[in-house]
Amino acid sequence: MVKIFLEQNVLDAARERISMVFDNFENIIVSISGGKDSTALYWLAMEAAEKRQKPIGIFFLDQEAEYQATIDQIESLMHHPLAIPMWYQVPIRMTNATSFQKDMLYAWGKGENWIREKHPMAIHSIKGKYPKRFYDFFHWLESTTKDTAFLIGLRAEEGINRVRAAIKNPGWNNIMWSKKTKSPSTFRFYPIYDWGMGDVWKYIYENGFDYNAIYDKMYSANHGVYNTMRVSNLIHEKSFYCLADLQTLEPETYEKMLKRLDGIHCAAHYADREYIYDTSTLPESFNTWKEYRDYLLLSTPYEMQHRFVNRFAKQPETEYVFRQQVKQLLINDWENNVPIKKKPDRRELLEKWREIL
Repeated sequence: MVKIFLEQNVLDAARERISMVFDNFENIIVSISGGKDSTALYWLAMEAAEKRQKPIGIFFLDQEAEYQATIDQIESLMHHPLAIPMWYQVPIRMTNATSFQKDMLYAWGKGENWIREKHPMAIHSIKGKYPKRFYDFFHWLESTTKDTAFLIGLRAEEGINRVRAAIKNPGWNNIMWSKKTKSPSTFRFYPIYDWGMGDVWKYIYENGFDYNAIYDKMYSANHGVYNTMRVSNLIHEKSFYCLADLQTLEPETYEKMLKRLDGIHCAAHYADREYIYDTSTLPESFNTWKEYRDYLLLSTPYEMQHRFVNRFAKQPETEYVFRQQVKQLLINDWENNVPIKKKPDRRELLEKWREIL
């Protein structure tokens, strides 16, 4: 894909997009995570809301295993006079990449020893049935709305999957940065999809907006600003590496996590080291990635082992694929949240040829 540069800057473009959404939808809901992107989007939406004196929904699905700094940021954003809090702290099951014994966190489950108490501003229960899984919950919420625009702080710069999500299936009025939902009159919009990371921080800094304090702690700990400053559920397959320095950044949160879940100490100890979770180098005790994969399959609990075996049987039998299967087994990704690529991408092929030459 080729970027097409316009005369208009991304800030003005985002403001125009958001204004158009406000002009055409009765209900506006901003989805936030506590991270920098959704914080920037929140204030852009609030700018439009203040001009119209229009209350807007602020949606946050609390996964319980969050940085305390994230919760502090969420609470701050919910307090705006035009904000309609949609902070859900309801029972929901989250995958746990840190343990085979306890592969799921039943966040906010009845009788569970929660990491923190529920917030009085949050929604604690839902009448009737609702899906108790993360992405299904989003779809369910969208399906219960009418004439609603969900604003989401997705940015294409973060990866090809984000590009596909933003522009693959144009939604409302065939606009590329929108997407249809299960409700015929509700759509998702990505107003800052073309922003760079620098654009986000520049907007936050120049306007003096508060942001998640964990970013400053991560920066002080020498985290790279492009790929290791992740604000998300701390036990997810794509973010459990954050546990490696959680004890330094938020020791109280770390202690609570230890009491709440199995596998936290092990993941914290090895997440950033070249041991348990590493798949860049084949361990010396194995001759092939297939041999290593089969060894891991034998030690996987039966109920998950069966799912892995069925999935792997449908995939190509190459060392490239076997290595990725090892990764899934190491992080207990039985839901395929880190999907396996069947063919090496161009960059990996070039690296392989460099090694040969």
